[in-house]
Amino acid sequence: MLKSIISVLSCLIVVSSTKLSCDFNVRLTQTLRNEGFHRNITYEIVFNADEDKPRRELLGCVVGLHQELPAGVFANPDELEELKQANKLFVVSQNVINIELPADQSNPSNLHIMGRVTDDQAHLWLPVHARYHQATSGGGMARNEIYPPRVHLYCPELLRCDGPTTPMIFTCEDEPKNCWNSYKELPYTVLTDTLIWEVPVGNTQYYYAVAGATALVVVAGSLYLLKSVHQYKRQ
Repeated sequence: MLKSIISVLSCLIVVSSTKLSCDFNVRLTQTLRNEGFHRNITYEIVFNADEDKPRRELLGCVVGLHQELPAGVFANPDELEELKQANKLFVVSQNVINIELPADQSNPSNLHIMGRVTDDQAHLWLPVHARYHQATSGGGMARNEIYPPRVHLYCPELLRCDGPTTPMIFTCEDEPKNCWNSYKELPYTVLTDTLIWEVPVGNTQYYYAVAGATALVVVAGSLYLLKSVHQYKRQ
């Protein structure tokens, strides 16, 4: 009996002494690229940032980013599906996204972006688009703030590390290997500021001038079209 107790205690001591920390000295760089209403967010995640060479312990692990987008920014589900079919990107939206709605009628959306760790690094990206914003008196720019994502790690060998387990639900119909139901959320250092995307908005002070000019163009075009049809019939 005593020997059994000693054996169990020895095993517990070995397990506790080999338990790893979930702090892998992660550093994140988040960048908004391109111009206009269609852009890309890129993510560079570096593990063990102060190490001289990569560790073997993260080989084959998967990074899962939980990115929240403000109401004025969206990811196109059809575009994401095309990239997934081409094996260029794997993103799961947690919301129904209506790409036709303006910003004032939309809600923030949440997406899970996944990619494998290679040489202690992961490079991910997300195509995003700006919604049309409601015109204001004086016009100007509408400000959209995109905060850094939450960083998670799925790694079979490191599931016992000290850190919270965060449920992340994925679709399993055609990607069974991505049906993991729990990741470890990792602490990290962000090296860039919150992303700011300013979108131009219309000026309501010009409403009547623009409406009048538009009406004149429509009337002139219609008269020209009717004239052309009439001349064609006479010929």
